[in-house]
Amino acid sequence: MVKRILGMGFWHWVFWIIMAAAAYASYLRFFKGLGASTNLSDRFPWGIWIGFDVLCGVGLAAGGFTLAATVHIFNIKQFKPIVRPAILTAFLGYGLVSIALLFDIGRPYRIWHPLVMWNPHSVMFEVAWCVTLYTSVLALEFLPVVLERFKLERLNKMLKMVMIPLVILGVILSTLHQSSLGSLFLIVPQKLHPFWYSPLLPILFYISAIAVGLAMTIFESWHSARAFGKQLEYPIIKKLAEVLAVVLSVYLVLRILDLYHRGVFVELEKPGVEKWLFGLELFLMAVPALLLFRDKAEHAWGAVRRGGDVPAWIRHTSP
Repeated sequence: MVKRILGMGFWHWVFWIIMAAAAYASYLRFFKGLGASTNLSDRFPWGIWIGFDVLCGVGLAAGGFTLAATVHIFNIKQFKPIVRPAILTAFLGYGLVSIALLFDIGRPYRIWHPLVMWNPHSVMFEVAWCVTLYTSVLALEFLPVVLERFKLERLNKMLKMVMIPLVILGVILSTLHQSSLGSLFLIVPQKLHPFWYSPLLPILFYISAIAVGLAMTIFESWHSARAFGKQLEYPIIKKLAEVLAVVLSVYLVLRILDLYHRGVFVELEKPGVEKWLFGLELFLMAVPALLLFRDKAEHAWGAVRRGGDVPAWIRHTSP
């Protein structure tokens, strides 16, 4: 046992160090309280980790509803091979978010209260219900894999009969709570810089969730292919990357138009770190979009130079 411990690699040691730190932090959180472990107060009730475990965590799981809608509602069957992995990732992601909420809320043993103590005027009430219902929908969407594994054909057939309504329900719930996470910030304009406070926050949150969900699907497909020694579905991933580039471009256009119409660009003349963080945000969105568009642009330009095999989209737009 000692030899096995001493023979662990560098990343194994990193993993166990992080797990030990997490165990100690969990002890402080649940036995000493949220305030004692985070230094939060009524004036600053949210820690920076909220941006990671809830906002980013929910966004990373958005590939499930995006691909489920693409295949089952819009009937684009070429993405069908990656629907189940995307739904599994979404289900695991929402499960982890639910666990993370136990750390985030002041009294975790009351996490069930929004389900029975309704407050329809609260954005968090809507988010709580949507996350709960959508996690249940994801479990039902992934259930056919389990039923096929145990050869429960009758139950599987019955579930397939209601799959389309389930997918539609899942898309509606995802649309509601992905945008509602942006609505949370609309009630605290004094805590956001003009670069990031916008009436379009719900729409921007929703579009960014679609983008990060597609990116996560590509990321997990690559890692899954490496881990299990399977061939990467390159044509599907390439098409997915093109869609991702379009979504990123739409986000950037909306972002810039919103800033222009609100007259926020004058903030660039003021000193402060905010303008550099804003520039970093645009850079991290624009560069991936350009890189994802590069292959298509090179193919189109090569076709034009060869004088043949010109893509249809160029033929239709050329004078």
